[in-house]
Amino acid sequence: MWGIVIGAVSGSIQLYLLSLAVGSLGTSKIKTWPLVVQFFCPVAGLGICAFAVRSQLIHCAVAMIAVLIGGAVINFIMKRKRKED
Repeated sequence: MWGIVIGAVSGSIQLYLLSLAVGSLGTSKIKTWPLVVQFFCPVAGLGICAFAVRSQLIHCAVAMIAVLIGGAVINFIMKRKRKED
């Protein structure tokens, strides 16, 4: 259970940082710090899970990936619907 929570939190943070970086590409002020920091989110999340609950490491990784993919799909659908309206 704790592995899923750790994976979901670190995946959410990484998704937020990626959306910040991609959102800034459309403007004249490109933010590079979210791109750099987001690379450390999986390492930090899996590291915390390895120290806290080693048996849940796979669940942590799967939750992290599910949040990233699911969040990206949801963001895409929401932005596409806003443009149609």
